[in-house]
Formats: sequence, structure tokens, C-alpha cells
Amino acid sequence: MLNDYSGSPNILSLVIKGMIEKGYQAELYTSSTTEGFLSGIEGVVYHRVFYRFTRNKFSTLILFTSVQLRYFFATLKYSGDENIVFYLNTILPFGAALGASLSRKEIIYHIHENPARKNILHKLAISVFLKRTSKAIFVSDYLYNSYKLDSRKKFLVYNSLSPQFVEISEKHKTGFNQNGEILMLCSLKAYKGVRIFLELARELHNHNFTLVLNASLKDIHVFFKHDNRPSNLKLLNAMDNDVHYFYSRSHLVMNLSVPGLCYESFGLTILESMAYGIPVIVPPAGGIAELVQDGFNGYKVDPRDMNCLIERINLIFSSMNNYLRMSENARIASRKYSYPKMIDEIDGIIQ
Repeated sequence: MLNDYSGSPNILSLVIKGMIEKGYQAELYTSSTTEGFLSGIEGVVYHRVFYRFTRNKFSTLILFTSVQLRYFFATLKYSGDENIVFYLNTILPFGAALGASLSRKEIIYHIHENPARKNILHKLAISVFLKRTSKAIFVSDYLYNSYKLDSRKKFLVYNSLSPQFVEISEKHKTGFNQNGEILMLCSLKAYKGVRIFLELARELHNHNFTLVLNASLKDIHVFFKHDNRPSNLKLLNAMDNDVHYFYSRSHLVMNLSVPGLCYESFGLTILESMAYGIPVIVPPAGGIAELVQDGFNGYKVDPRDMNCLIERINLIFSSMNNYLRMSENARIASRKYSYPKMIDEIDGIIQ
């Protein structure tokens, strides 16, 4: 639906590139209003749709409905082609599933989410998914077990990083700094724990904190205009910055999504951090918890427990030997999520 710099467009771009390398042809229907990971993929035939988030819920609903109609009618033109497979990234573009099912085409969903708080559109999208999908790919064991679907249609395929990202991260040499840099990358949402991150910066004056947000500078300013921001905190937007720069200078990466309000389905920024040899702290629930082994490559902590967060941060930086051990373990853990393996598994599912 939306082409931006978040996790699900990132993974879809990798899937498309991998499938093209295997000889597939790809036509992509995605938003024309933003730039992101899905922009400029070589060999792709683009079909642009007009979709974006707005602050006006009514306007967003109108745009959302118009895109579903666009997807529905677009799929009908492929009804005479026997070699077409419709590949839907996330539950949201359900108009394509309704159209594709009329012509009895195979519909493969790549599921990245299970909203903790489901509105009427989420419920509609999930209903269409469960009734119309031919096969479904889930990015974590948590998601795999979240949906009641015939087990013969369900496939667990973990996300991976691009070969280019891994190549860059492997060149990074891990260093220890007792007053290390602490990083968090996320969407500009309260349930992502952004204000918890601010509170940590107020409590831990000996560390520098960087919060990189998938939002415009204007939206960031509006969101935090009433917050007292400590001097050791930087607020930056993801669109104007290279994430490799942030990882290369960070010593700890956090995800503070609040259980009950948000369950991370996988946690791509955490995998990226681990590839750089950076220990991590994540919530104890959701797919993201599958990436972390307590005391090995990081810790699982409920972000609402401020005392425990501070204790674990201090423990990570307690000694150079402890830090370097966790850093090396983070790299080891990241290697289990292989790009060739992900592409081969998805190719097998399509075949």
C-alpha cells in the first residue's frame, strides 16, 4: 500500500529482486506519493496508485477505499493469463485478493502484522485474507501462530537482510565505550515507546541517545513540542539519513514497543543492529523476542519497567569483556537469517 522506509516494503523489495534474479517478471502496484525501498527496482514494471496517510481520518478512508477499488479492477485484466500469481504484501491490499479470487488465480499473502488493536478495516482485511489466500508466508513464529488458518496453507519464512547490507556491516569493527551511544529507530507513535526513550535519556546522563523516526521533521516537531527534551538526546528523521551511519557509531540498539499496544512481528532494525555486532534490548513479546536470547546477544525487558531497563543497560556496559562477548554473539545470531535461504524458500512456495 505505502512505499516508505519501514520493514515490510524493505522485505518486499528484497523478494522482488530475488525473484527477478530467478527469472520471474514482476509488476508492482504501490504508492506514488512517497519514496521508499520499493522505488527504482531494476526490471520492475510499475503501476502507481495514489495513497498516503493524512491527519484527516475521513480523507485517509477515502484514499484507502479508492486504492482497494483500483487494486480490485487492476487484477481483472490478468484473468486470461495462466502464469500469474498475485503476491500481496501485508493484509491491507485486500481489494486485489477479492479481484484475483474472481478469476481463480493463486493468491499468496506475505504477512508482516497482527494489529494489537483492530479497527473495522483491519477486521475486514483479515477476514478477506483468511477466506481468499491460497498460501500465506509468516515472518515469525509469533505471527504463524496468531492466525487460524489451515496449516497446509501456512509457511514460516524469516526475514533477512540484503547481501549489500551484510557486506557493509561486516566491515564494521566493534569498539567498547563505557558511555556508549544508544540508538532507537521506529515510527512516530506513542506505542512504539518513544517517550520511554526520552525518559531513559533523562535518567542516564552519561550516555548519548539518538531517536531516528520514520516521519518528517515537521511531524516530529509537532509530536514532541510539549516534551522537555534532554541535551543528550537527538531526534532525527529516517528519510534524510543513512542508517549505516547510525549503526556504525552506536553501541546499543533498543526497541521499546509497549506490549498490549503493539507487538512487533519481527524487528528488522534489531536484525540490522545484530549484523553490526550491536547488543540489543527488546520487548519480551511478539516476533521480535525470537531474535534475542537473554544475556547472549541482548536482553528482553518490558519497556514499562524503567528500573529493569536501566539495570540491563548498565549491565551491558559493565565491562569491556562482557560487551565484546555480547557483540560477537549478536553477529553470530544475525547469520541465521540468510537472504539466499529466504529467497529459495519463497521461490519454492510460489512454485
